[in-house]
Order: sequence, then C-alpha cells, then structure tokens
Amino acid sequence: MSPQPAVHTRSSLRILPEQADLRRPRRRSVENPFLDEMQWPAQPQSDPPRALRALSHIVDGGLCHRCGSCVGICPTGVLAVDAEAFPRIQNLSACTDCDLCVKVCPGDEFNFEQANQERFGKAGNLIETHGHFTKAVIAYAADSAQRERGTSGGLVTALLLHLLETKEIDGALIIGSDEDKLWKGKPVIARTPAEVLAASKSKYAISPTNTLLSEIRNIEGRYAVVGLPCQIHGVIKAMRLDERLRKRIALTVGLFCHAAIEHEAFEIIWDSLGDKAKRAVQFTSRIGKHPGAPHIELDDGTIYPVYFGDRQGYRPSSIEVINVLYRLYTPDRCLTCFDALSEFADIAVGDPWLAPPEDDVEFMEGWTFALLRTARGREFYEKAVAAGKLVDKEVTRGEALSCNSIMATEKRWRAFRVIETQRRQGKPIPHYQDHNLELPEHSGLQFIETELHILTHIFCFMRALRGRLLRFFLGPIGYWLFWVNNKRRRFRDWRRDTSYWLRRKTVGRK
Repeated sequence: MSPQPAVHTRSSLRILPEQADLRRPRRRSVENPFLDEMQWPAQPQSDPPRALRALSHIVDGGLCHRCGSCVGICPTGVLAVDAEAFPRIQNLSACTDCDLCVKVCPGDEFNFEQANQERFGKAGNLIETHGHFTKAVIAYAADSAQRERGTSGGLVTALLLHLLETKEIDGALIIGSDEDKLWKGKPVIARTPAEVLAASKSKYAISPTNTLLSEIRNIEGRYAVVGLPCQIHGVIKAMRLDERLRKRIALTVGLFCHAAIEHEAFEIIWDSLGDKAKRAVQFTSRIGKHPGAPHIELDDGTIYPVYFGDRQGYRPSSIEVINVLYRLYTPDRCLTCFDALSEFADIAVGDPWLAPPEDDVEFMEGWTFALLRTARGREFYEKAVAAGKLVDKEVTRGEALSCNSIMATEKRWRAFRVIETQRRQGKPIPHYQDHNLELPEHSGLQFIETELHILTHIFCFMRALRGRLLRFFLGPIGYWLFWVNNKRRRFRDWRRDTSYWLRRKTVGRK
C-alpha cells in the first residue's frame, strides 16, 4: 500500500463562510473558528492568509481597539465590522495577504517615540499626561445655535462648518447616530453643514470610526478626521502606509477619552426606558447646562430624560452616569491605553474640567477646552477665530495642565499597571515602543491611588455580574447614590474653584 500524503496540523485560520467573525465568541458554546487546531494539506497554496491569522490573534488576545483601521485600510474589501465593532471577514477570496490590516493596527503596536518625533520633533515623556501643545484655550461657537447644539461649547462643530464653508476641507469623518439603535454611533463622512450638525453631540458607545478611511482613500478631496485617541493612532499609522491618506487628511481633531463603553451597557439603559424606547425617534447624549444629560425625543415630539425620567428635581448628568459605566463596561484594550487627551492629534478637545480662569467665565453656559498641538492645527483654529466663528480665551500652561488631570492621571497609571500585570502573566500586551519598553514604576501615594482606581474596575473582569449592578444603579437606591455623589462632586468643584479664585486675586494665575 502506498503511504498516505503527510498532513500538517496548524493553529491557524479556517476557510469559512464569508460572514465569519474574527474573535472568540464569548458566552456562546461554539468553537473558535480562527484558533482551533486544523488539518491542512501540505501544499503551500492551501495556506490561509497569514495576515488574517495574525489579525485573529490580535483580536482574540484582547488587543483590538475596535477603531476600524484594519477595515478602512484594506484595499480589496476583505473586512467589515460586526455588531460589536470587531472586524469580521466579508470577502475572504479577495484577500491578497498584503499585511496592511496588521501593520495599521494601533491596538497591537503604536510607537510612542516615533510618533512624537514625527509629529513634534522631540522625544515624548511617558509621565506627562497632556503631551505636547503650543497653546491651550477655552472657546465656544460664536453662533448660539451651534453652541447649544454642539458638545460643551460646540468648538468642533463650528470649526468643521468653517472649514467646509471656506473649502479647506471637502468632508469630515465623524460619528453620527445609527438609524436602528439610536444610542449607537455610526461613522459618516459629512460633506454638508446639515450633515455636520446632524452628527453633533458626544457618542459614548464604542464605534469603529476608521472604517471610512476607505472612502477618503477612494474619493479625492481634503478631509478632517475627528476621533478618539486610539482612532487617531490608527489614522497616523494609516497615513504612513498610504500616500493618498497622507495627502488627503488635512486635519485630525482628537477627543478626550477615559474609555469607550461596551454596547451592552446602552442596551440595558435602553431597556430601562420600557415602551418609551420603542417610541424614540432621536437620542441626544447631552441636553441642558454643561455637562448636560441624555434625552430621547418621542414620536409625538416630547423630550424625555433617559435617566430617572419619572423623577422631579435632581437627575444625574451624562457624566455622572458615564463615570459608573466606565467602571463596569470598559473594553479590554481601553484598560491598557494610556492616551487620555489625544496626544497625537493636531487639535485635542474635551470638557473644561478646571477652575474658571477669569471671573466672566461660566462653564455651565458651554465652553470647550482645547490643546493646539501642531502648527497645522493652530493655523486652522486661529483662522476660525479670526473669521468670528469662535470666541476664545487663552489659558496658561499651568491651568491647562490642571484640566482633566484627574482623569488623565488615572488612565495613564491604570494602563501602566495593567500592562505590567499582563506581561508578568504572559498575556498579550500592546507594544508602545518595543518589547522591552520600561514603564514608569508606581510608588508611594501614586501606587495606592492606582490600586484603588483599578479596584473600582473589578466588574470589567466579572462580566456576569455587571449587568445586575448597572440595573441596581438605575433603580431607586441607585438614584440616591447618584444624588449623594453629585453633592460630593459639587463640593469638590466648589473647593477647587474657590481655591483658585483666591490664588488669582492674591498672586495671579498660575
């Protein structure tokens, strides 16, 4: 009898139907189609694409940001995203194994030193939470309707509208709202003022913005990209890999980010609205005095609060509830990301969590805090100010470093701690420079604060319990816990503002 041909066993990608998922399904008793031991013939032509095998390990290892960069840069349309924003195979036969989907991935690797040298011409500092910037400002849209419709002061909305009006850009990659799940973000390229305005307000659910890099690559023009820090990382890597993207992306606007939030959290919140969720025609994440609270518009035109709509008087703001959601539904990769303030964007923007720098500044009326990082970002911003589209005040460097410092410090040291723990445990970790990157050591008070902060995220790892805990916070006892926390936050802010007011009056601004 002639010997049977040798059969090689490999841990690799299985050739699947075209709707295949690139991740290990959780809480489902089905096999993982990408990491199972498979029998493959010895012929080289039968090997599955090497790039997709690598990508599947990135996703399965908890390193996927779900930013959409791999989908957006694929030149042949192999990838799409699933309902939770993970990459999935859409057209396996089109894969040319070009490796772009792996090379662009900011979740697996983002060289901190290289990005600082390329963007700012100097080495970065892992300890500094605010990164490089040449000027810091607080500003709002001069148009009162834009100011009210945008997040905080509407700076980003007003800036994009001005850039479209002056033909500086032909479109802006931003996040709009999904037509079916109103709380869910959907990437769009806005080419008209109406499209920019329709996509205003924050979107907190994790969204794959960079999937539409493919449209920027395929359609000529100049574009602005607005995204979270991880998405900006992906854009920077994509611009290195694709000359068309490098030439066409005129401006990056980065958003401050503590973490994105898993979709499950918003599904539970939506369910808590009962029949009103079925009647909702629009969801707005922040309405009212800063920081605002989420509301839905019903089919009869009624505006109804998302949180505790049946209560009179106090209702928790969007930020107060988001701070609970962070501690329950932070995605895996967000726990190892230390960029809170979009350090590599041309302009970085967020809420003005700092003491008012002047007596006539009332943050509850709507202001945006911005760090102007590059010459290009500063040029576009100052043109909008000169055109009367933005009203602004410059803040000192000391004031800028105090803004969002609590959040930025927590995120940075949390990431260092989690990366170091996962490295010791032999788990996959992101590469921010090389495999031997030395992370800053925790010691003293910083160690204690970091450990306590990570402890508040324990339910991110105890996923079977976090849904119950969220429902508890949305119930009667949770309401009073939010009320107590609101008093604590207001006292903390009053103490901060009063202390800085006294300083300004005695020794001047820092």
